[in-house]
Amino acid sequence: MITIVIADDEKLIRAGLKKILTDSLDISLNIIEAKNGQEALNFCEEKHPDILITDIRMPVMDGVELMKALSLKETRPKLIVLSGFDDFSYVKAAIQSGASTYILKPVDKKELINSVNAAISDSRKEEKERNEQTLRSIVDEGRIVSNSGLMELAGKKEYFCISIYGKDGLPEFENTLGIRQFYVLEEKSNFVCIVLPKEDEKIEYDKFLLDYYTIGVSNVAKDFSVLRNLRKNSFIAALECFFDEDGHIIGKKRRGVFKYDARNRPEDFFEVDQVYEKMVAKLDIASSEEIQAAVNEIFNIFTKSAGANSEILYYLYNKIITNLFVRFPGYSDTDMYLHLKGIMIESIFEYNNLAEWSSSIVDYTVYLTALLKQNTKEASYITDSIEYIKTHFTKNINMAMVANYVSVNYTWFSEQFKQHTGINFNEYLKRLRLEESKRLLEKGCYKVYEVANRSGFGDVKYFMKIFRESTGMSPTEWKNRHSKSDD
Repeated sequence: MITIVIADDEKLIRAGLKKILTDSLDISLNIIEAKNGQEALNFCEEKHPDILITDIRMPVMDGVELMKALSLKETRPKLIVLSGFDDFSYVKAAIQSGASTYILKPVDKKELINSVNAAISDSRKEEKERNEQTLRSIVDEGRIVSNSGLMELAGKKEYFCISIYGKDGLPEFENTLGIRQFYVLEEKSNFVCIVLPKEDEKIEYDKFLLDYYTIGVSNVAKDFSVLRNLRKNSFIAALECFFDEDGHIIGKKRRGVFKYDARNRPEDFFEVDQVYEKMVAKLDIASSEEIQAAVNEIFNIFTKSAGANSEILYYLYNKIITNLFVRFPGYSDTDMYLHLKGIMIESIFEYNNLAEWSSSIVDYTVYLTALLKQNTKEASYITDSIEYIKTHFTKNINMAMVANYVSVNYTWFSEQFKQHTGINFNEYLKRLRLEESKRLLEKGCYKVYEVANRSGFGDVKYFMKIFRESTGMSPTEWKNRHSKSDD
């Protein structure tokens, strides 16, 4: 519904304008009459109309004062100014106050209707942009940070996200939606994500969309604060294009609509974490053949977990984008090849299949390994220190001891170690000890305190805390799930 305030001190003029609008506009209208500027201002503050049609000469508060008062408001209606005085000073005041149209009395019916239609179009466009900005801020923050813009959406009970992958997807999707309202969360040349209020009618997708685009549809939610999850779930749903209906990798990705199914979510991603960290740990020492084998080991996971593959693929994708690409900033930020390759890997839907995507990851990691090796040759003390750490990590060692061992200044060693490994000394040491603790737990013959001592943690309470933070489960739970003695 469009709300319009008509402000004029002559009752017959207000009635005439109202009749013209109700007879000529084929939309739902709520028309409020005000006999002076002050009354109109009060209505604007209370009712938040879309359009204000106001005369210039009125008692109590004239049209110029009314427009000036409204110009100070954060949100204000579209202004259409009426006047029987063809005076430039009034035209100037109206323009300065943001009036969209200035109409001389007696009012021409066609001119009025055209002006109101234009104002309605602008008002709806601004409302949509305001809503989109509010929704984007919710996605960015992961929570509702402001109620601004939510008022217009409050009447909608449920929402979902749709992600469309393919060139110029938004114009094509607009044709499918017709008059249904939607809000754009993000748009790029080959991707658009929208929020769509749920309606009773199902979306009838155009055949062209189904044949040439990959479309991911999220689950439905009632709370605005979960928009970030809805957006993620539409991405996960679209990743189904790389698998057949039984969850097996296919040679050529599918097109069409894929709906998110929460029942496919695995209990945890420990296997992905395990093989990923093994791959990353080898980057500074492995051969290109070993790196390729490590990447292949990651993708072998998909042959073991049919039915949950899009969730696992998203988890791996996110680790690469948020971890691997930023883990070695001294290289990824400055090397053009790594930068461009990273952009390609991030655009996963540009690939025909997962084999091509994994090949790009191999290229990235092999090239990064070559850079790391080249720099460690120039700083041989880093190589020596890593060998020392990997030999002595189960003992009570610290960075000062290692820096002293390689005869390098403590502060300089700290900076160079992080630059070459992508993480600081303590994190590097912790990860080695965690991998060792997992290996010991999987043997099934050690108690938790023994594992803490044998892996280098020592303090069992600290070990249990770090282990849960890293894996999401206690050492005992890990042991029970992975113990080889149960085989």
